[in-house]
Amino acid sequence: MSDASGRKMFKHSGTALLVRGTLAVLFGLLVAALPVATVFGLVFVFGVFAVTDGLTNVAHYFYDPSRHSRWTMVGGFVSIAAGLVAFAWPGITAAALGVLIGLWALVLGLSEMILAVAARDSMNGWGVWLLTGFVTALFGLFVLINPGFGFLGMVGLLAAFSVVAGLLLIVCGIKLRRGASSRFMYAH
Repeated sequence: MSDASGRKMFKHSGTALLVRGTLAVLFGLLVAALPVATVFGLVFVFGVFAVTDGLTNVAHYFYDPSRHSRWTMVGGFVSIAAGLVAFAWPGITAAALGVLIGLWALVLGLSEMILAVAARDSMNGWGVWLLTGFVTALFGLFVLINPGFGFLGMVGLLAAFSVVAGLLLIVCGIKLRRGASSRFMYAH
């Protein structure tokens, strides 16, 4: 691989993670700012976030052909499917929303962990990505075990998770972008 294509590959991967992380932080702050929002509002906001996150993953898969990974696609399609389910059945209960969010986070977290381990030899910030996947999967398990612990509890937990996971994605994206610059700057 040429230096230019390698630098471009890492910068695009870092940018995708920065976008996903920023969206997650914004989603978390929005949820925290509206704690008494109705389930319908949370379902809609979650649906928009999940579809946008999924489309970002799928777009990155097709935009960066040198880094094809079926796990990126799995995570993207899971996010899109979760968002579409939220739009199709907006009247679901808080417990059903908990199951939907829990399943989404569990599958997405597992796919991120698998992708991070697979990329450990070629990616500078794979440990942060692995931690992000672990936090996401742990959040999913917690919500699946306790789906009906209350609407305000769900709002607080979802907001905290989104901000933490978003910050981890941003750190990973910054590491990838810096690694792309320094790795190829010192290669010559």
